Amino acid sequence: MQIVLFLLLILAVLLIFVSKKESLTNSVKVYIILSLVLIFLAGWVYTFYNQKTAQNEREIINAYEQGKTIKCGNYKVNNNSFIFVSGTLSFVAKENIKDLKGVVIDISTCKK
Repeated sequence: MQIVLFLLLILAVLLIFVSKKESLTNSVKVYIILSLVLIFLAGWVYTFYNQKTAQNEREIINAYEQGKTIKCGNYKVNNNSFIFVSGTLSFVAKENIKDLKGVVIDISTCKK
C-alpha cells in the first residue's frame, strides 16, 4: 500500500510540474506539492504505528495461546482463567471463576 501511495505522490508532483504556467503559478505549485508530501508523510506514520501495534498484539496473543501468563493492568491473564475473543481483541473471564466474573480486559492494556 505504501508503494502505491508513493507512486501516486510522484504522479501528482509530475502532473503539477508539467501543467501550464497560466493555470498554476509557481507558488501555488509549491503549496500543492508541500500539501501532498505532508499527507503522504502522515499516512506513512499512521501505517508504521498501526503495524507496530498489530505486531505487539500478535505477540500477546501468541503468548496467551502458548499458555503463558500476561500482565494486563491489575490482572494476570492466562488461558486457565480467561478466554480470548478475537472479534473485540479482548480477554473475558471464564464463567466458572467467581472472583473474575464479568471481567473483560482489552488487549491494549496488556504488556508482553
